[in-house]
Amino acid sequence: MSDNLYHKQKASNWTPFVFFILLIFSFSIHATNCNSQHYDQTITVSKVYDGDTLRLADGQKLRLIGINTPERGHDGMPDQPFYPEAKKRLEKIIHANQNKLKIILGTDKHDRYKRLLAHIFTPGGDNISAILLREGLGYSIAIPPNLNFLNCYKKAEYDAKKQQHGIWGHDFSKPIKASTLSKSNLGFQQVIGRVQRIGESSSSFWLNLDTKFALKVQKKYLVQFSTYRPNELLNKKLIARGWIYYRNNEYRMSIKHPASIQLLNTD
Repeated sequence: MSDNLYHKQKASNWTPFVFFILLIFSFSIHATNCNSQHYDQTITVSKVYDGDTLRLADGQKLRLIGINTPERGHDGMPDQPFYPEAKKRLEKIIHANQNKLKIILGTDKHDRYKRLLAHIFTPGGDNISAILLREGLGYSIAIPPNLNFLNCYKKAEYDAKKQQHGIWGHDFSKPIKASTLSKSNLGFQQVIGRVQRIGESSSSFWLNLDTKFALKVQKKYLVQFSTYRPNELLNKKLIARGWIYYRNNEYRMSIKHPASIQLLNTD
């Protein structure tokens, strides 16, 4: 971690009134079911890249909000388990509806790759991310401000996990120990470890699960953390999910929402 970070905890200055306002805000932005009475557009799909990415007839790429599915292998690496199943399931749904879908755009309408960000639905109103999650063909993800249907997606994943569907009945879904990370683990992962140290900079908290792995929580996302603050997790064991990157001789993962952290009930 860079030298300008201070490895210490600071006391919270939140007042009960501010906490209450943040709590109300947090719950108000999440849809509690998978359905909608309003859609932004009807689209035509021309290609399915994988379980969470499409190409539209107008040439745009579309990335599904709320789900990350297994990846196709690159640079001589094999496909991740359930990559073909997720892709084929999405293709089947789309073809059954003559390649026509309804979409709800995200608050952020594009990602850094200029892909359109949207929730996608069948013409009959079935939420397709929820279908894939319920069948164990991906992980639910939470990236503010695109948090509509978050509770729906979490519930769909929970049901799949309970029934051991798809990835949840396979070793692929087991989290990696923070102490064993290597560059072969770059990309989306689940990582397990205990918070051994907490650092703070002017913009972020850094939760070190190992001497070489840290979770970065930018303070601008603290509004999402209504039940605890990241700097209260010292000595807590947890599973974090997100994209691992390597910088300054350290593996890192950016956490933008508490749904990306599962606290474990252990000593």
